[in-house]
Amino acid sequence: MTRQGGVARTTARAAVWAFVSTGGAKVITLVGLIFLARLLAPAEFGLLAFALVYITYAETIGDLGSGTALVYWPDRREEASQVTFLINLAAGTFWCLLTILIAPAIAHFFNSPNGTPIVRTLAFGFLIKYLGNTHDALARKDLRFRARAVPELGLALLKAVISIALAYAGFGAWSLVWGHLAGLACWTAFLWFMVPWRPGFTVPKDLVKPMLRYGRGIIAVNIIASVLHHADLAIVGRFLGVTSLGLYQIAAKIPEATVIVLLWVVSSVLFPTFSKLHAAGSSLERPYLIATRYVSAVTFPAAVGLALLARPLLLLFFGPQWASAAPILTALAAYSGLRSITSHAGDILKATGRAQVLAGIAVVQALLLLPALLIGAMRSAVAVAAALAIVELVAASVKLVIASRLINVRLFKIVRSFARSGVAAATLGGFLLAWNYYSVDLGPLTQVIVGVIGGGIIYAIALRLVDPTIFAFAWEVLFKRKTPPADELARATSTS
Repeated sequence: MTRQGGVARTTARAAVWAFVSTGGAKVITLVGLIFLARLLAPAEFGLLAFALVYITYAETIGDLGSGTALVYWPDRREEASQVTFLINLAAGTFWCLLTILIAPAIAHFFNSPNGTPIVRTLAFGFLIKYLGNTHDALARKDLRFRARAVPELGLALLKAVISIALAYAGFGAWSLVWGHLAGLACWTAFLWFMVPWRPGFTVPKDLVKPMLRYGRGIIAVNIIASVLHHADLAIVGRFLGVTSLGLYQIAAKIPEATVIVLLWVVSSVLFPTFSKLHAAGSSLERPYLIATRYVSAVTFPAAVGLALLARPLLLLFFGPQWASAAPILTALAAYSGLRSITSHAGDILKATGRAQVLAGIAVVQALLLLPALLIGAMRSAVAVAAALAIVELVAASVKLVIASRLINVRLFKIVRSFARSGVAAATLGGFLLAWNYYSVDLGPLTQVIVGVIGGGIIYAIALRLVDPTIFAFAWEVLFKRKTPPADELARATSTS
């Protein structure tokens, strides 16, 4: 058994468990939102959403990159874990107190002064979550994504149940707040149960500086990533109000629970995997190309389906009051598909210790994105989402060129790794466009059922024609006892 063959199987199975946990959690969240959308108004969703925008930005620097440093750190596991836990304990306390103090300013920035109590209550989520961050990082470091499944699913389920129950009882936006905090408490408690590590009383002082030094690069990447991936929410909330933010948030949750969750899951597996391969002196070219090939085979059709079935999906699952979010969903689905093309280049750069390069690339993208989003905000939330997709199209082209040079992979190989899935997804898009034209007078249920089932069949046939080995190789890696030999791995990559 080759090293990369064994890693391929371990990574693939870890990815399956990661998708079960995180993907399952997102599905539960989405189902919960379907019920909540019929109990709460868009403005009530917006009241929670603006507070979560702030929390998301705070968490980008919250633990000073110590969690990612723990995943990366090649030795002294126990001591590195202790450093991470102490940093998280101090950071959780700091952010909780700071958020309570500046809550009025946060609410004022989003033109929602009545949201101050909500921000102050959500501040305690920092303490709750940061107590579990070290255990979560250890599970990711060891690729123990089965151990992460229970906390992830428990968080989503408890959050949904409590939020729905309180919304039904008339608690309005506060139902979302208490559900959020209850879910975080469940997540932390289950992580402590599933991951046996416990903190001690020593402080490995010699590890603090080098781990924080590595963490600084990660913080820079995370800050810029937050600007890139969440600036749209902040700008919609600031300039278009909480009702528009509520519509935008619901539209964003759908690709987040489908396309983006897959990117996050695979990234959480690939980063530690690439780190181990790099530390062992192995080449990262083949694993990167294989990952790009298989991820695009799933994300491309999902993005196309969401974009072209946006209106019937919203009408069927969320109700008529959310129909105006359909064009937002279409633009955000296109953005998610484009984002999937280059997402794993960042994992390569982080795993090889070149997070600063990744940060530099992201800075340029942010400089393009912010003006585009502000221009979009002068028109509508739809224009903001469209600006996000357009900038991502430009940035993806640039990032492909830069990534090919930095990781020493020829550009045509990267393009070839996702091009065939793109052809099959385009075939799917043609089918859905024709179906939308002929089904305009049918109900949303019929439109969605035929679109999803028929589209899935069309895509599978098209992909099988343009990429004959993709299904067989996936089956070998995931389910067969014998790991595919190196020459088969090479053939699978070369045919991508």
